Amino acid sequence: MFFSGLRIGPGDTEVGETKEEQMYAHRVLTGITTALLSAIVLGCAGPAAETGVRLADAGSSPASTAGLCGTWQGEFSYIGSDHQSSTGNSDIMLQVGGDSTYTLKWGDHRPSTGRVTARANRVILDDQSGSRITLVHSGSALYGVIRDPENGESTMMNLEKRESAPSRFAGTSPRC
Repeated sequence: MFFSGLRIGPGDTEVGETKEEQMYAHRVLTGITTALLSAIVLGCAGPAAETGVRLADAGSSPASTAGLCGTWQGEFSYIGSDHQSSTGNSDIMLQVGGDSTYTLKWGDHRPSTGRVTARANRVILDDQSGSRITLVHSGSALYGVIRDPENGESTMMNLEKRESAPSRFAGTSPRC
């Protein structure tokens, strides 16, 4: 009678049942914790959530380029190199016309021309040769990182709008 209460066999002991219950509880707790942390991380990623909204708007009509019209001047630099050792100079100028055309001259590169499109806070320069440059528009500044088409180096561009700066390209595109 004394031994009748004991069960012998794999998984039939009281200790075995407790261990399996603990592992199940651990898996459930791990799953809940992972789900909660994922929700918090995704909820705190404000720009990522905003990007989804902007992507939905990407199919709609482009924003007006009227605010871009005029002369933008600034500089560029190759990422990972010092300013003095970069080839050419660091001057850059973008002339945007009232008809959404542009002329871009930077450093020793030959000027490129094409069409400009604005989508949310992005400015897209589509060159006549088929290349594309996308810059971020923030107030009176345009900036971005592109790959230099001539040497393949990553290049940072920063431009500021110049309200009354004369341009040697002013005759190539309609006035604003």
